[in-house]
Amino acid sequence: MVTTNRILKIFILIAGLAIVVLTSGRIFNRDIFYNPESPQNQPIVLTEQTAFFADLCEDFSYYKHDTLTDCYYLYNSSNKLSCSVLLTMPYCKDIKGYGGCVPLAIVFNPDEKIRELVLLESSETKRWIEELNDKKFFESWDGLSAKEAIKTKIDAVSGATYTSKAVIASCNERLSIFTKIAADKSQMNLVNILGIVASFLFLVFAVFSFLVPQKANRFRIFLLIASVGILGFWQGDFLSLALFDKWLIGGVTIWPHIFLIVVLILTVLLPLITNKAFYCQFVCPFGAAQELVGKLNKSKMSFSSSTRKVLTKIRFLVLFILFVMLVAAIDFSLEDFEPFSAFSYKFASASTLILALVMLFLSIFINKPWCRFFCPTGGLISLLYGKSKQSESKKISMSVLINIVFGLTILVLIYFNFVKPDGRAEVKTNNETIIMNNALDVIHNRKSVRNFKDEPVTKEQLETIVKAGMAAPSARNLQPWAFVVVTDRQKLDDLAGVLPYAKMLLQAQAAIVVCGDMNKAATEVDSAYWVQDCAAATENILLAVEALKLGAVWTATFPYQERMNPVIEILNLPNNIRPLNVIPIGVPTGEDKPKDKWKPENVHWEKW
Repeated sequence: MVTTNRILKIFILIAGLAIVVLTSGRIFNRDIFYNPESPQNQPIVLTEQTAFFADLCEDFSYYKHDTLTDCYYLYNSSNKLSCSVLLTMPYCKDIKGYGGCVPLAIVFNPDEKIRELVLLESSETKRWIEELNDKKFFESWDGLSAKEAIKTKIDAVSGATYTSKAVIASCNERLSIFTKIAADKSQMNLVNILGIVASFLFLVFAVFSFLVPQKANRFRIFLLIASVGILGFWQGDFLSLALFDKWLIGGVTIWPHIFLIVVLILTVLLPLITNKAFYCQFVCPFGAAQELVGKLNKSKMSFSSSTRKVLTKIRFLVLFILFVMLVAAIDFSLEDFEPFSAFSYKFASASTLILALVMLFLSIFINKPWCRFFCPTGGLISLLYGKSKQSESKKISMSVLINIVFGLTILVLIYFNFVKPDGRAEVKTNNETIIMNNALDVIHNRKSVRNFKDEPVTKEQLETIVKAGMAAPSARNLQPWAFVVVTDRQKLDDLAGVLPYAKMLLQAQAAIVVCGDMNKAATEVDSAYWVQDCAAATENILLAVEALKLGAVWTATFPYQERMNPVIEILNLPNNIRPLNVIPIGVPTGEDKPKDKWKPENVHWEKW
């Protein structure tokens, strides 16, 4: 019966997580249903992105968008430049704070000095943002030029470490793209490094204490002090419902959260050995704080078996209530229902501080009251282990089975969150990898790539790209195109030497020359359509290149005779073949980014 109950608990846990995800419609910061209104499934609507522009200048009149730098220039009614704005999204979509992405607007004065950072809508805890404002953290960039800001070392703020690090990384990334100056992406200073090292040393000590408690018991006081001091007050690292919710819905980047990820994995896997709690007894800083305070009074209040049984159910009731509130989309902060953020007391709410103090006071008379009776995170974790009245062998076998299933589930989620962050599926065919993309993703991610790595492009990839070109529509289905695929280094260099806007051929590993075949196009009424038809084929080629995670750029030859003639000569083209363009292709360095070209003023509904 006990084993059946445990299986039922695990099922309820997984079902509950599924309901939270389905209710929010998101997992790991991605939509799980196709939503035509979602920004990820349509072009970014500038009227939504720039709605706050009117608040940036008193006499706002209009803005201009420089598509080359993706910079917005705001003008007043006197046609004078008021300020310019860089948006960090979508460039920094992979940089996450505690609650997911931290979108920002970097605002410059007309003298090209940073005026302010504007934090746009995010899932970060509001109190943390308010405290960062109070500490004037967002003013750290004020008065700096873009180049100066990249070179300026700005430290993260303790207590809101993940959020402040995400802001710093996002600013550096966006300014680096804008100025084309490589930024130092390392946010590590000596204190950060020491904190991480101390945390992992503590974790090694905790694992040792868990595995051989007989030898480590005499050192437990040091373990408790280290947990409170290092994980609690110094690093602010602890597992909580708020953390799980933000990871599940908003996703997580691996390196900033590497310590907590390792802790979570150990929390799942170590009970396989003893079927006993690891995190709650050996790691949790608030549990350690209660145990330390409890040493003030060795005589603790005891409860009858029936009373204790009722009290231990409270944490599951709290967990259920919070779950219902999440599903009902009630506006509340999970941090307020657990005392963990009290360690970052400057960022904690009054209710959190009161809850923490009450529980610490009660721990003088009751053994770890929060952990035993009220902690919803502990209740969630406890579903992974527990005592059984069955035989020891059956107990261990069932515990092993349940934990393996849960552990594999965690690993699968980590795999899809970290290894496949873009949600694309890979299909192997003919020794090549074809990325199966959402068509709109490919269209909006396509960009003109002019910077390539010294890495090869395979024949299979080029053949796949040309096939996509031939799938384009054409007038009367005449298909008046021909393609010359160039991989010879000398020919690529020769073409770069004669084409003024194709110097990137010196870096590219291949090129496709899209040509019109006049023998196929020369009909009485359709001879001029070869340009449109070959242009359609060219666009298919550019999209196929993007789908294969390669880079390309359209460089024109037609209708310039001075460009067409050298191409004809170098490639020995027949008289009936006219080169429309030359498309350099290679593995992109990542310097070139897609541009938002949506302009609602160019769209007219029903009539002009």
